[in-house]
Order: sequence, then C-alpha cells, then structure tokens
Amino acid sequence: MILKQLKYSHQSKETRYLIEKDPTLQILFDRKNEIIVTIDDDYFVSLVTTIISQQLSSKVASVIYKRVLEFFDNQITPDQIMNASDENLRSLGLSFPKIKYLKSLAQCIIDQTVDLSKLEHLSNEEVIEMLTKIKGIGPWSAQMFLIFSLGREDVFSVLDLGLRNAVKIIYKNPDLTHQEIEEISKKWMPYRSIVSHYLWHAWDNEA
Repeated sequence: MILKQLKYSHQSKETRYLIEKDPTLQILFDRKNEIIVTIDDDYFVSLVTTIISQQLSSKVASVIYKRVLEFFDNQITPDQIMNASDENLRSLGLSFPKIKYLKSLAQCIIDQTVDLSKLEHLSNEEVIEMLTKIKGIGPWSAQMFLIFSLGREDVFSVLDLGLRNAVKIIYKNPDLTHQEIEEISKKWMPYRSIVSHYLWHAWDNEA
C-alpha cells in the first residue's frame, strides 16, 4: 500500500503566507526545515487505531494493535469486530471500555450511522458531528482524524495539550487560556493544520 504524504517546508508558499499573517511563527518555522505528514486513508482502520491508542503510550498501543491485526488475520472489518467475543478481545490487551467503543464503531459502520465513503465530501464540522456519534470518539479524536486521515489543512485542536504548550512557548506566555489560544489560531486560517504539525515537531531534536 502506498501511503499519501504531505510535505511542507519553511520556504513553502503556505509558510510564507502564515508568517505574513503572524510573524511570531517565524521562530517556529526556523526550527524545522521540512515536515512530512503521512496520511492514513484507510478510514476504518484509522478509527480502530485511534480507539486502541487512547490513554496508552505509542509503544504499548502498537503492541496491542499488532495483536488485534494478527487475531483478525491482517484484515480488520466491522463484521469481524462484531462477531468477536469480548473475552477474546480482552485477551489481546483491550480494556472492556475499548471493546465497547470498537463495537460501537463497527455497528455505526454496519448500520451506516457513519458512512466513511461520504467523509471526503463533508465539511470539518460535519465530519466531527458524524464521527462523535461513535462511542469513544470525541471532538479531539475527530479533529485528529481530519488532520491525519483526511489531510485537511485547516484544523487546530485547542484540546491538544502538546499544541497548547507549544503555542505558549512561541508566544512566551505560559498563562494563555484556551480561548486566547483559539483566537490566536484563527490568524493561521486556512492553514491551521500546517502550523499544528510544526508545533508538534519543532522540538523533535531536543532531548
């Protein structure tokens, strides 16, 4: 499978536009020459991974996901999840709440409460409204789906602790409120996701 990649550099037209709108971002873009974002366009598996990963380290989440993938013979489908017993799923390391969430996801796909084939044609707000019908998928998870599965370029989640902390660093103001950060992010439209990627990765090279 060939994964789609989005590439942004500190000299791209998008970053130049953003610096004009908010000169403070120059500090951010200077820290990272290039950002490469891999888009996971297997929407169902992406949502499965999101649920499995909640409140776990990436290492632990990866181990459990591999177990789930092997259990389903490398092909995870809604029907397979619905037909699997809670006990078997629990033996893979999934908590009972996450099993409930995975089955909610599977049922929403089966009864078309969530139609993944329509997501690309919906607005960000409509995607969030649809995905949050799934138990275990809240606004933050839906926003991450917009960024990392649909590749939307104008998403910023003030619910994300890493983003909030990074904004406070570049603005040199540790007391910024959620509302103030949300207002700041509006200056970055229509490329808020690009700023988000830089905020997440600007300090990658520091211990």
